[in-house]
Amino acid sequence: MTDQTRDAIWVQSDLSADGTTYVTAIHYDQDKSRILDAKTAYAYVAEIFRASVHAEHDAAVIRQLRATGMPVELAARAVADLRADRPPLDDAATAPLRLVPGVSQKTGNGFLATYVGNRQVGQWDPDDARDHATGVLSVMAAADLDSAYRRYLVGPVGLAPGEALAAVSGLADHIGGRQ
Repeated sequence: MTDQTRDAIWVQSDLSADGTTYVTAIHYDQDKSRILDAKTAYAYVAEIFRASVHAEHDAAVIRQLRATGMPVELAARAVADLRADRPPLDDAATAPLRLVPGVSQKTGNGFLATYVGNRQVGQWDPDDARDHATGVLSVMAAADLDSAYRRYLVGPVGLAPGEALAAVSGLADHIGGRQ
């Protein structure tokens, strides 16, 4: 099962190194990925939601202050002061992904600059980020189901491990009534 998200960061159920179970894997490109267990997945998801709310809150503060007639520079300064007074985002929870909340000067909407390590790889709006986080939870649930399905195919059905792998990989084509 795969959730392709914007900016080439995606989550999928991958076969573990032992070749018998499936795990939740976040892929940042073809060479960099991270495996999440339940505890780290929940922390990852919570921090993405938190970063999304930061971006939306900052944008709302600026809009509200601007509606009172405050110059944009002062409204931006107010947000900078508020950011300095809140706990920082936990970059370790999402590493190597790092999210930096911002507010577009052009649209006034919140966004998250996305970095892998120190390299900016794109930008998500808060809904994109929440979609990615929801995908992590969905894949985490599916990984356990994929593992059970693989065991069933190899055990009672009697498929060879490679055939079972192919069947599990092809299952995504049948999710949601497709095919």
